Amino acid sequence: MSKDVRVRVSPRPPPSSGADLVTVSTRPEPGSRVALEIEVPSPEVDRHFATAYSHLAERTRVPGFRPGKAPRHLIDRYAGRASVVAEAIDHLVAASYDAALDQTDLIPIDQPDVQIEAGQVTEGSPVTFTATVSVRPEVALGDYYDYAFDIERKPVTDDDVDAVLTEMREGQATLRPIDGRAAQDGDVAAVKFTGTIDGKPFEGGSADRLPLVIGEGRMIAGWEEQLVGMGIGEAKEFDVTFPDDYRVEEVRGKLAHFEVELLDLRERILPQLDDEFAKAVGEVESLEALRAEIRDALEKRGEAEARHLFGDRIIDYATANSSVELPEVMIANEVEIMRDELRARLAQQRIGLDQYLALAKQSPEELLAELRDPASRRVKTLLVLSAIAEREGIDATDAEIDAEAADQLSRYGDEPKLREYLGSRRGRSYLRMTLRNQKLVEHLINRKLGTDGPVATASASPASTGSE
Repeated sequence: MSKDVRVRVSPRPPPSSGADLVTVSTRPEPGSRVALEIEVPSPEVDRHFATAYSHLAERTRVPGFRPGKAPRHLIDRYAGRASVVAEAIDHLVAASYDAALDQTDLIPIDQPDVQIEAGQVTEGSPVTFTATVSVRPEVALGDYYDYAFDIERKPVTDDDVDAVLTEMREGQATLRPIDGRAAQDGDVAAVKFTGTIDGKPFEGGSADRLPLVIGEGRMIAGWEEQLVGMGIGEAKEFDVTFPDDYRVEEVRGKLAHFEVELLDLRERILPQLDDEFAKAVGEVESLEALRAEIRDALEKRGEAEARHLFGDRIIDYATANSSVELPEVMIANEVEIMRDELRARLAQQRIGLDQYLALAKQSPEELLAELRDPASRRVKTLLVLSAIAEREGIDATDAEIDAEAADQLSRYGDEPKLREYLGSRRGRSYLRMTLRNQKLVEHLINRKLGTDGPVATASASPASTGSE
């Protein structure tokens, strides 16, 4: 009787000794799937049975023996022979599947479906089983080089430099109480207000003391303008309509009445724009040197942004000209990833996913359906980039993957779960894909601009081959 097994790829790094622990042959199956016929030699089978007995001995209570010390025949009696075989199969399949992948150039995109005859799994005998896995589909690449557009660079102007200087001066500004004049744009005000809609208060419509800079647009359109001309202690009433696209649906497009009192008013005093200011805010000796430093920074940032946008256009062009049948499993996985990304962004705003769905009046199923189209586009883009990278001979080396993993661990505090993931086949495959795509886009940009240099390529070693 065969046993169907759903295998999780081992979280440990793939073996790098080069020893062939299993024998494997492959045959194509419909729907971008491949069946791996895997034969495990008897010494390996015995090793996995030993592991199974060891683990079960720790978990099984046997009278007269401490955990882990009971002999095998008592483990068979108290845990059951079927439990021993099942445990051995779990270890055998996971390890042997990894070892089999190391001998192929397959790129799995999902966990394998495994068929194994449990009754044939015994110590001292080789074991054969079948693992059928979805693999990356073939991409029919179109043109990705002969496009009509070019990089678009925006020159840095004196006004751009002046805008940065103004921001720097505002960051160094001091506040001085205003005496004898009314409020105007740019003043820092403190206000008390109460808002109502149809005579009823609404959530977020009142505050006892709210600081704001008049004219910066913190409040809805038309609200801050009403403060211009008011004096400290003065009260005022006015009506303002909420925009139709306001984030809170209940007040969209509604007319609100506000009663406002100006509690405090201060003006920002900006420092003089001179050499002394330049010395205070930067490691320069003059204002002209500070201007030159700002211009250089703006030009570098502008170049990086232009290259990024240019790269995006190249990717869009290449993706539009290529065709590929998208596997459902890749779309489903990407939808889950995009949902998790949304959850993470919401968490940064202290908003739960359930709360977001309630505000959006959307069910979890409707959210997944909404994410399907962008997930499909992302999957196609990744597949096209992978195909172009193969054609161009661009890959990430093991050394680059190791360096990126080390960098991530240093940035995120060497978190144990992250270390485990980055050391797994799946984690290394993700790093490889990310680094390779970055190198590919830079290569395509540089080639178009005539600045292409040699691109390091990697021989696809077992440690850098995995699902993408």
